[in-house]
Amino acid sequence: MNYPTHDTEWATSAKGNSWRRINGVALIVGQRKDGRWWARCGDDFIKGSFESKSQAKIAAELGIEGDDSSNHEDDEWWG
Repeated sequence: MNYPTHDTEWATSAKGNSWRRINGVALIVGQRKDGRWWARCGDDFIKGSFESKSQAKIAAELGIEGDDSSNHEDDEWWG
């Protein structure tokens, strides 16, 4: 989903999810019932789940740039 507005920093939504906007695209990160994290870039969910909120935020931010590595969940990729 594209928004014709300015970029933002990460904030917390009324539902408790983290969100930000970059280049008019909404990035959203939330926690699943099993404790893992999901990430969304615009209308597309990033494949897989993540061990931490910070990993999910990175995946969402890389997804906006079309970086295929945003789908990796192995420990080596996250450093």
